[in-house]
Amino acid sequence: WCSTCAAEVESIAVEQTGVISNVEPSALEEWINSKELHRLEATDGSALICLNSLLARVQKTKTR
Repeated sequence: WCSTCAAEVESIAVEQTGVISNVEPSALEEWINSKELHRLEATDGSALICLNSLLARVQKTKTR
């Protein structure tokens, strides 16, 4: 569940985001800090990213 999207969403481990989106770690951190990416927490406490927010942010970058 992503409270920002107010919906049930797919999520991905923070460590895997660069693999599927080819995003540099520094850009990823900037997007998380700016709240452009919705950070979730797994039951074990590990950091996850809402896939909807990641895909929207990557798409925004491609259209520039």
